[in-house]
Amino acid sequence: MQIDAPRHDEDHDLKEEDTLDIKNIISKVFEYWYLFLISLAFCLFCAVGYIKYGTPKYKITSKITIDDNSNSPSSKLSSVSSMMDLSDLLSLPSNAYNEIDNLTSRNLMRQVAKALNLNVIVYKKGLIKRTELFNEEPFTINISPKIDSLEERSYDVDIKGDVIHLHSFKEDLDTSFKYGTVVHLQQYDVVFNVKPNKKPEPNGYKLVIKSLDKEVEDLSKDFDVSLTDKQSTTLALQLAYSNSKKGEAILQTLMTFYQRSNLETKIQIADSTLKFIDSRLGIVSRELSGIETEFQEFKQENNVADVVEQGKALVDNVKEYYNKLNEQQVQISVLDDISKYITNPTNRKIIPSSLSVQDPVFGLAIGKYNELLSQRDKLTLAYKDDNPIVKNVDDEIENVRQSLIKSFDVYRKSLKISLDAIKDKNVSLNNEVKSVPRKQRVYLDYSRKQNLQEQLYLYLLQKKEETAISKTSTISAARIVDPAKSDYNPFKPNMPVIVLMGLFVGLLIPSLFLYIKEVLNIRVITKQDVEKLTSIPIVGEIGSNTGANSIVFTANSRSIISEQFRSLRTNLQFLLSGGKSQVILITSSMSGEGKSFISANLGGILSISGKKTVIIELDLRKPKLSHSLGLDNSFGFTNFAVSQSDNIEDIIKPTVFDENYFVISSGPVPPNPSELLLGKKLELLVLELRKTFDFIIIDSPPVGLVSDALQIEKLVDLTLYVVRQEYTLKTQLNIINDLKANGKIRRPYLLVNDIKAKKAGYYGYGYGYGYGYGYGYGYGYAERTEKKSRFSFLKR
Repeated sequence: MQIDAPRHDEDHDLKEEDTLDIKNIISKVFEYWYLFLISLAFCLFCAVGYIKYGTPKYKITSKITIDDNSNSPSSKLSSVSSMMDLSDLLSLPSNAYNEIDNLTSRNLMRQVAKALNLNVIVYKKGLIKRTELFNEEPFTINISPKIDSLEERSYDVDIKGDVIHLHSFKEDLDTSFKYGTVVHLQQYDVVFNVKPNKKPEPNGYKLVIKSLDKEVEDLSKDFDVSLTDKQSTTLALQLAYSNSKKGEAILQTLMTFYQRSNLETKIQIADSTLKFIDSRLGIVSRELSGIETEFQEFKQENNVADVVEQGKALVDNVKEYYNKLNEQQVQISVLDDISKYITNPTNRKIIPSSLSVQDPVFGLAIGKYNELLSQRDKLTLAYKDDNPIVKNVDDEIENVRQSLIKSFDVYRKSLKISLDAIKDKNVSLNNEVKSVPRKQRVYLDYSRKQNLQEQLYLYLLQKKEETAISKTSTISAARIVDPAKSDYNPFKPNMPVIVLMGLFVGLLIPSLFLYIKEVLNIRVITKQDVEKLTSIPIVGEIGSNTGANSIVFTANSRSIISEQFRSLRTNLQFLLSGGKSQVILITSSMSGEGKSFISANLGGILSISGKKTVIIELDLRKPKLSHSLGLDNSFGFTNFAVSQSDNIEDIIKPTVFDENYFVISSGPVPPNPSELLLGKKLELLVLELRKTFDFIIIDSPPVGLVSDALQIEKLVDLTLYVVRQEYTLKTQLNIINDLKANGKIRRPYLLVNDIKAKKAGYYGYGYGYGYGYGYGYGYGYAERTEKKSRFSFLKR
């Protein structure tokens, strides 16, 4: 094994780190393969169960088209004429988007839910899942709410004969009754009525009752309306529901209610027009009757039968202008009547289109005004008056109304100018007929008034008949192109997607578990943990000792852990200068990281190579080395430090493991260990030992707990800082970093201890790699040798 050297190539460093990350991920997967297998099996099992027993969703679709009159010849003619005047009043937007708002309105969906009693849902119970029914249950349910806002409740329903058993845990309800009986519950009264020729299910039913608003909200979420094409007025309706037949009934009922609402709007316009015409007919009829009565009285008083022959040519000329005068007066009368509707801003009544003026431009403008009023009436079904959509329509209505007022004023002025001209002409003609007898003039006046009222009366009668015919032949502007139809197979649950999700979640769960475990881990696990936290090189890695004996070395041992100590010995030879005695300090962050184990086995592996080695046990507070080697610790360094003698031979003890292996025990635990280490005796001891031994190994206290090791460091050539896998805290590596940065330790190197063979991140770093034969045969031999040595030591 080679010592890790500092790396300076950043690009190479990044590539190597990426490679190591990939290896780490792969090794983690192989290490915890059983977690991934269990998670995948469980998630796939859940996915298959969801596919088989999950609630299906069917897609129900239909199409409805909105008739657009903009393509009719009359509308095209109106559009052409509108270009000549008042074009800003006649540009009407497409109503397709308005119809989408009407179709998706809560009011329309509420009507459907109330008509089909959708807030009362009956399910057929199964062994695992329940299935929603539609007209398949053997009973009908009528509820009479006692409160406005109902909370959702579910009940178990069992039927035996004509007796119904109703049970609910939430309401603490357990009662039995017969069909037709009123059951008084907390929120409503319920009546079950029997359906003939329907057999009850043996497993019973699940009854769910919720508020109508909640059901409307749930249905609205799964309902969508869109244009099939931007150039058309055909709308595509789509509803997602768990019961295909019930979904078809919901969508078909919604389209029926929508058509009915559309038709009712048109009938409302026609009724308003008929009401206006009837009121005008009454007024005109009374005026005409009065004129005819006066005319009759005039004829009777003056015995006038025929005055046509007198001044026929002049009369014909007068009559022509009288006719023109009558036409102008009719137009002004109609304008005055229509102006009553538009001069009042709060008036929302529709202007009867059949009474519009003869000018086609104004006819189109009145039509647009009526259409905006109708559109607002539709929007108020779905929105409140303060809704921005309704306010926008109100603003548009106000703009059109103001434009109509201005336009009508201009048109009325032009009619009055023409009327004044005709009157002037009539005055001149009347001056010419002054020679005509008085009776003839009066006769002509009565005749003119009578003709005027007759024409107006006939006009109103004609429009009334036209409106009545239009009302009886009115059809909805919306036509159903495709009725509601459900897909044969449900679109949910989607088997490929669910299986893929199961695979993804099956891999995600153990991955997240391992990631969180890694994030929350505060101890050193892998070599990467060490390298990320410190730049101090790792000089050796020692595997976990699974044997009962802490001494793992022998001359002939070929076990993995003994080979690792040999590799450590080789690395130390590269780090230390040859030809002189070397002092090695072994310390760690805290107790339990294996300093004594490393010291004992490192000393042994050095001694069997022919190097005379001595270990000084300087962990004076908690000495363990002598006990692990089977030596008496009653006399040692402590005795030497407090004595007046400089003779070190009395404290040097040979071991049974090798003739080159010696130990200086710690001796009795002193009350002042730090003061003993600061004394001159330790420095004298090390100097004397350098004269005799090749290697001097000092087993010192942990630097993370006491400062004893720092007092010894000035006497050593190299410091081994022991890090134990799954034991040493990551934060404790900052101790050695600070000591090195402050110059308190000159030549520190890391030694990783107790590495598990299967732990990710260490496989391939001298442990578990390349020792297959040694692990199988050599380790067994080493184990037998260790047992023999242990027994021979006990005999001694």
